[in-house]
Amino acid sequence: MNIARLLSAVLLATLPLAAHTLPGPQLSSPTVISSVNPDELRIFTADIATSPDGRGILAWAEGGFVYLQRLNADGSANGMRINANAVGTGEVRGVDVVMDNDANFALAYTKGQQQDAVVYFRRFLADGSPEAIEYDDQSMQPYNLAGLQTCASQRKVATSNPAMDMDADGNVALVFDGATYCASTIERNQTIYRYLPKSAPASAPLAVASVNVTDNIARTRLSAVDIQGSLVTIATTGLPSGRQQISLSRYNGTTQQSTVQVADFQSNVAGPPRCAVHRSASGTATVVWSASTFNAQTSSFSAPSVRMRSFDANNTPLTDTPVELISNSTLLGLSTEPDGDYAIYTRRQNLDLWSIFRFSDAGVAGETRQGTNVYNNGYWQTAPISISPTLSGNNYVVLYNRSDSDDSTLLHVLRYGGPQGTLKLDMQLSRNPIVAGAGDQIALRWISNAIGPFSNGTCQASGNWGGFVAPSGVRDLGLFTVAGDRTYSLLCGPAMEGLFQSVTLNVQNAEQELATPTINFTATPANLQGNATSTLSWSTTNATTCDATGEWSGSKAVNGSETVGPFATAGSRTYTLTCRNQGGPFATQSVDVTVASDTTPDTFSFTAVTGQTPSTNTASNTVTIAGLNSPAPISITGGTYSNNGSQFTSAAGTISNGQTLQLRTNSPAEPGETAVVTVTVGDFSTSFTVTTRMPDGASTAMVDDVDNNPVEFMSSEGTLNNLRTVATPMGAPTTREYPNGFFAFNLDNVTANSTVTVTITLPADARPTSYVKCNADGSSCADFAGATFNNNVVVLTLTDNGAGDNDPREGFISDPGAPAVTPAAASGGSSVSSGGGGGGSLNALLLPLVGLLLWRVRRKAS
Repeated sequence: MNIARLLSAVLLATLPLAAHTLPGPQLSSPTVISSVNPDELRIFTADIATSPDGRGILAWAEGGFVYLQRLNADGSANGMRINANAVGTGEVRGVDVVMDNDANFALAYTKGQQQDAVVYFRRFLADGSPEAIEYDDQSMQPYNLAGLQTCASQRKVATSNPAMDMDADGNVALVFDGATYCASTIERNQTIYRYLPKSAPASAPLAVASVNVTDNIARTRLSAVDIQGSLVTIATTGLPSGRQQISLSRYNGTTQQSTVQVADFQSNVAGPPRCAVHRSASGTATVVWSASTFNAQTSSFSAPSVRMRSFDANNTPLTDTPVELISNSTLLGLSTEPDGDYAIYTRRQNLDLWSIFRFSDAGVAGETRQGTNVYNNGYWQTAPISISPTLSGNNYVVLYNRSDSDDSTLLHVLRYGGPQGTLKLDMQLSRNPIVAGAGDQIALRWISNAIGPFSNGTCQASGNWGGFVAPSGVRDLGLFTVAGDRTYSLLCGPAMEGLFQSVTLNVQNAEQELATPTINFTATPANLQGNATSTLSWSTTNATTCDATGEWSGSKAVNGSETVGPFATAGSRTYTLTCRNQGGPFATQSVDVTVASDTTPDTFSFTAVTGQTPSTNTASNTVTIAGLNSPAPISITGGTYSNNGSQFTSAAGTISNGQTLQLRTNSPAEPGETAVVTVTVGDFSTSFTVTTRMPDGASTAMVDDVDNNPVEFMSSEGTLNNLRTVATPMGAPTTREYPNGFFAFNLDNVTANSTVTVTITLPADARPTSYVKCNADGSSCADFAGATFNNNVVVLTLTDNGAGDNDPREGFISDPGAPAVTPAAASGGSSVSSGGGGGGSLNALLLPLVGLLLWRVRRKAS
């Protein structure tokens, strides 16, 4: 992964160049790439990328032009510089360059003023020639404008520097911010992502994040990106105002798999590049940024510090909060080394002091393995603009200098060893073994980051070759016609720390037949449920190369493992591995990974509607279905539903992941009544309720029963007074049980001689089967015929100076009594009447009140 954009404007001093205290052995003298007059042309932006064999590409901007310079493995210039800026006008910002394993590279940059800026992208071959694809104006690509009115002057421009990454095979991910203007007013700010595979058409631009605005301020987010084949990881900051947020998004090509919040704080995201991201081979992602936090007590921002946070392959955070890596510093960048280790580069605030923190890709994410301070306190002050690795622990550094003699701007490239000066030597043969015969030609490649102990820094070759060779190179070993073993040895490094390595080439007789490879290829597990992954493992015999086809692609090691998934859709996927022996005999084996259908969505709910006008068509809030990998059945009772904005229907159907769902029903015709709509998606059910307004003139009161559980009373008219619990009267029947105790109340201001209903809502587990009423002194009690029951709700029908009234005054009702159960009926649940007296005839009128009180009890419980 290429390092993120680094330092765009650096403080420079005016003293002659002296020794630089660099970590590890310096491998070359600084190479001057560009020397210009800063009064006319200034270098404010530059970037560098390298391939594993040490070749590199340097890109920079001078006076509105973009130049490229190819670099040899020793850091020296390769050929003339290339003028890469063929189109566009205006200032160049955010030059970004990336390179694959074959030294092919791509360039992106922003050019133009703020309201007319454009992001350009182009690919180049390793020899510096552009590919057939012409300059691609990224900013003018059509992206989502849904919900925005068009205007005659509408245009799209770039508002940020591009963030770009290329993987080993040449696939590219590009991210930048754009704005949509009508005249001078911005209507939308968007973070745009494009997936640009090596051998397939580029995707249409996708909006990672978007906000609609109506002013002329370009609210630019800052982004970083990591690509590994079709797996793309994007880190994006929030809008540059108020509270800052950093988000981490995971894409499979153009399909967004997940987004998680990395940090949320009141801060200034500080210093270019501000943000970087790394996705390891195991799937762990690390986001790094520098920011100044806000101190509310002093109303000021602190000095910036570099923070980081890591996430697993499913974007689940591995730490509760971000970790501070180093204080009083800004982020210079992050780079991945060929062996998977990665390094974070920081610069001390207002000082020419920068640090390297190296991390092991195989270690615990976020574990600091090594931090090295690099002091540039000689006669010149220098600061790195960009850093890119070649061999593991061997880096290029781009330095931006100014001399005091002619005030010129010098752009330098310096090559040096790793933070601990770790010496490495790697020798490889292009084929081993071979069959002797015409055309069997073998190449030996060797790469070392050590300066040799012999003349001119050379290394000593021995065995079947000899002489002095450079620390890195390629040697054609010629044709082989005689069978036998050949050994090639090399001694590199300082005299006391020399590195010695040998490789042996086995040449076979032409008459010998090459053995047919065997493959042991497995997927564990082969059957997946939900958001799971599978590990592909393979081992071979007699194989020299392996290639993947089917659901994966590219060259594979002859023995290895790889994790696939999680998968967004159900179904079977076939992975095929073909392995060959010397380009001759081959074997092929396939494994299937099957993802089971998951039709159980993530839980969702609808907000209850209360106080609704009777007989009104009422719609619920809209929810988005998540957690499915295949369409799920949907059915509804009590109303209708709309799937993804379609017409409302009550017919059964299917719904897919990411689609929206809305319910609708008519509110009840009576006051205080509740309508319930139940929808079922897969095997998950939930309800939407609509409750009409309470009846006019209703009176309510609360009291605790004998176990201190709340009990609610509501009358259809009059005023409830003096509601209380009382002792069990002497005349209470002993054939009954009274779990909630006896209650007494007064009902005042009722219409003389009128009939009133009183609804009692008991605790949810109550199931009374009768209501026992007593006279004033409690000497005589009996079942009250004017009571009806529905689970924990009792409805009493009382008549002034009649049934259920112990108060002889007109307009006043007194009613002592208790809900009761018989031991045999204590677990009942259906609606029953305790006897005659007309109570049952009022059920239809009382059910709306029962529904209302059930809803009120649920609301209290919640």
